[in-house]
Amino acid sequence: MRQGILWYSGIFLLVIILVIISFLSAPAFAHVPVFGGAGKSPETAIHIEDPSKSRVLYGELASGDLRYYSFNVEKGERIVLGLTIPVEDGHKGFTPSLILIGPGLTDEEKIPERLEVPERYGAKVLSYSLPESPVYEGFTPGAFYSLVKIDIKAPESGTYYIAVGAIQEAGSRKGEDEIQEKGLQEREIPGKGNYGLILGYRETFTLKEWVSVPLSQIKIYHWEGQGLFLIFTPLALTLAAGILAIFLKRESIAGFNPARISGILAGFFFLGTGMSYIFQMLISLSKSSFSSEVFITFILIFASVGLGVIAMALSLKDEGYGTGSTKKRLYFSGLGIAGLLFWAGLFIGPLLAFEAAILPWKRK
Repeated sequence: MRQGILWYSGIFLLVIILVIISFLSAPAFAHVPVFGGAGKSPETAIHIEDPSKSRVLYGELASGDLRYYSFNVEKGERIVLGLTIPVEDGHKGFTPSLILIGPGLTDEEKIPERLEVPERYGAKVLSYSLPESPVYEGFTPGAFYSLVKIDIKAPESGTYYIAVGAIQEAGSRKGEDEIQEKGLQEREIPGKGNYGLILGYRETFTLKEWVSVPLSQIKIYHWEGQGLFLIFTPLALTLAAGILAIFLKRESIAGFNPARISGILAGFFFLGTGMSYIFQMLISLSKSSFSSEVFITFILIFASVGLGVIAMALSLKDEGYGTGSTKKRLYFSGLGIAGLLFWAGLFIGPLLAFEAAILPWKRK
């Protein structure tokens, strides 16, 4: 019995070490996701505190729209910007513009007539074409087109603005025939689409931001174009298989106490998260080329599945084990904390693990 517990503890410790190593060595793709906002003009721009903190601001644009963001920096500080779009939107021809507006900048290329530039400010219009291949991101996991990324130093101190727009200058796109045919006339991007504005370079998370990542993952999948039914299918199938197994073994499980039932259900939710990671990884890889970030996804899968296996194994152990002791309470408390830190169980799994730690383990 003691050897089995040591074996489970060893697996759990290995998961923790691997996940920590992967997060510390991962490239700068673990941005804090931010959703929502208005910003139809510089006066109503969405203000961003601490522009050095790495984050992604997700939004949606209709044809002809412009969305403004603002931030304050001192002269010489880094300004890191990037723009991404979902793969499906890129295939439809949706390639929005990214424009940096600020003091000390000189106008580059033709400025769209609809763009509002404060007096004595300049605008840097970033031109680009759709990349050949989407980028795979291992933490979500997901796939997207990375349209542009810049890293410059602020020429002057003051308030800077970012404009993301569904308008482009025909002359800023590649192709001499297109330029000769359309000249430098303003061109609207057809239809509407989603975008992700990357800002900052310091990879920092608050505890609240870290723990709430599972909710952000669901929003990101929806941003990519997935429906809620598709997003929750792997978890739902895992739970359905678990409930079917309970039904088939209902005579044996009828004697289980509530703590054991909570532990088993927590295991189902942890396993379901692992299946969701596998499902999303396969979807993303079908859209993009292979990337080393796949190994980050593998570690997240291993963490979720490992937590599920441990929760199931502890719950199915002889009920007499742990009676009158705090061992199982400590184990399930640890599983709940690990589930929150490793984004496993969609909050419900960790809550069930905490419930298993609180409920009595004595026989009815």
